[in-house]
Amino acid sequence: MANQHLQKFIAHARSKGMDHSTIRMLLLSAGWKERDIAEALSAEGLSMPVPLPQDAGGARDAFFHLLTFASLYTTVISSVILLFTYINRLYPDAALGYDYSQSDLSGVRWSMAAVIVAFPLFLWLTRILLKEMSQHAEKAAGGVRRWLTYLTLFVAATALMGDVITLVFQLLQGELSIRFLLKVAVVLLVAGSVFSYYFLSLRVEPGSAKSAAVNRLFFAFAIAAVAAVLVWGAFIVGSPVAERARRFDDRRVENFRMIVTEIENIAYDGTMKPISPTGEMMPPSKPLPKTLEAVRAGAMYATPDIFDPETGEPYEYTVRTSTTYELCAVFSFVREEKYDILWNHPAGRHCYSIDVRKGVR
Repeated sequence: MANQHLQKFIAHARSKGMDHSTIRMLLLSAGWKERDIAEALSAEGLSMPVPLPQDAGGARDAFFHLLTFASLYTTVISSVILLFTYINRLYPDAALGYDYSQSDLSGVRWSMAAVIVAFPLFLWLTRILLKEMSQHAEKAAGGVRRWLTYLTLFVAATALMGDVITLVFQLLQGELSIRFLLKVAVVLLVAGSVFSYYFLSLRVEPGSAKSAAVNRLFFAFAIAAVAAVLVWGAFIVGSPVAERARRFDDRRVENFRMIVTEIENIAYDGTMKPISPTGEMMPPSKPLPKTLEAVRAGAMYATPDIFDPETGEPYEYTVRTSTTYELCAVFSFVREEKYDILWNHPAGRHCYSIDVRKGVR
């Protein structure tokens, strides 16, 4: 809004016959800002305010381009991580001596979640930007877009160069393997596709038939590739329902561990298991609890959960002898871990036979 003092002065000067140019020079010499003078002069002669221009390539374009490239990088990095994980599972390195299990799948789920969120966002934002650039060709030459595009080209070119250098080095070392070659192929394919698309996008005119063909080809390939990566990942991690059932199985095993620990504490009165002169474990000093409720009541360090997390029913507990008992539950999946194998179990009802002197058998 124009300054009231300026408007009064301009009205007075105009009544004395001064033109706008003279009034402007007087105000500038008095220290007024050009913007304030222009607003006051326009308000003096116009019945409506001067309209503000649209944001032609400023903050809005910067926001859209930054978010587009951020979603692109998230999709590419997460997809490469997923593909490397799939290759590692298909061709495990014998020198590492490591087997993947259900407990290693959290990274796969995290990368899948990143792709599921970032890739549709990338497609949607890119569609908006391509439509705007086809209608306003000057936006294709915007500084933010060109800087981010060339940065992406640099990153992709660096990845390609590093990939080829690694390939040549391994070739000279004579240490090529299917596992290594597949990872090289993944980097070549992903980085090469991104580099090719953005390199061509700088060479074709937005909105032209050639530009439309390049966009269709790239996005068809990207959608097919991402869909394949996600389907493969879903096959590995299973459905959310199956994962929930698997977590219930893990909870049952953890509950059993705590129950076994507290039964030992009760049987040996919270002391270390005594060893006979012959090296054998001595019998417990107290009788085994008759029920799981008695285990909860007599717990010394932590109150165990004696109920199935899925059904809410108490676990089956049977005392067999003065030193042995059984714990039973119904499991949804097979547990085949390479560590702590005493707690492995089949699917369905399974009972652990436990000797208080020796543990799980």
